[in-house]
Amino acid sequence: MSNNAQEEFISNAKKEIKQKIKSETKVLEKLKKEKGELTNAIEGYDIYYHNLERFIIQSMQEFTQNEEDLPKYFKSHINGTYQEYVQIRQEGIKEMESLKKYINHCKREAKTNERTLKFYRSQYMDSDFFDECLPLVDLYQQKIELYNGNIELTVKTIEKLEKIVKKLEKWQ
Repeated sequence: MSNNAQEEFISNAKKEIKQKIKSETKVLEKLKKEKGELTNAIEGYDIYYHNLERFIIQSMQEFTQNEEDLPKYFKSHINGTYQEYVQIRQEGIKEMESLKKYINHCKREAKTNERTLKFYRSQYMDSDFFDECLPLVDLYQQKIELYNGNIELTVKTIEKLEKIVKKLEKWQ
């Protein structure tokens, strides 16, 4: 390869790396946002579950019903509230399915990013433009950590939703 061709190749590679850094930084920011949303969801579902427990206990006392009979009582006497809790249960089930798909997405992306990290790490160690590759190596490491962290948070979110759905098991 001539000197000009080699310089042009390196120049193009450096431009490509800069563009990749820019796009991967956007993905990283999106993952951080998703992490925050998952953290908030866990807290929100936990609060909702405790409020649901409180509602059930108060309803049992107010209407002199046991927990198993509450859904029948509400269906007969306060159908709007009954329908609300049926809907909440159904939405919880749908959300859990969606979160399971998100886990699979994160697992696939983490594996893809691990392969890409391995490539850029080798480029970083073996190339004339290793300084340009280093930020990409760091970005991919952060992305992999976030994907794995988001998987853990999603599992916790599903656990919180399962508690709510189970509590509303008879509300069908």
